[in-house]
Amino acid sequence: MTDSLSFAPVPGWNVDSGFRVGQHGASDSVPRVALTRGNVTFSVDADTFDGTPSELLSQIDAVSAATSGNSVLAMSSPPQPVTTTGGLSGVQVRFDTPSAAGSVTTFVVDGTGLRVQVVGPPDQIADRGQEIDAMLTGIGTTEGDGQ
Repeated sequence: MTDSLSFAPVPGWNVDSGFRVGQHGASDSVPRVALTRGNVTFSVDADTFDGTPSELLSQIDAVSAATSGNSVLAMSSPPQPVTTTGGLSGVQVRFDTPSAAGSVTTFVVDGTGLRVQVVGPPDQIADRGQEIDAMLTGIGTTEGDGQ
């Protein structure tokens, strides 16, 4: 995801974009990491951010509401704390509509904000819940240089 943050995809998920640890693109920009399995997408975006995970979630929601008219916070559960096995602390909201379910989770680590978004049909989100949780809680710091 970045030079200092990574996670391991669960077997069976397709890596649609992003780099493996130790790989880099031609520029210094950080690409979106996107994994798919069936109609479920697990994506991670990273960018500079100076604030808390809750502030990042609010900012993401405000931008989404302004650009697309959709507020994930308006149709989601209250934010809940999330801690990865690597000790990163963040917040998560979950949503469940008749056509789509998923979550948005945010972390802020050393000036880098992470948005982890999972979305897909409700039945597939339920079926893949353990895999999604494993990837989410597996986000952590990377030893050495990698993405």
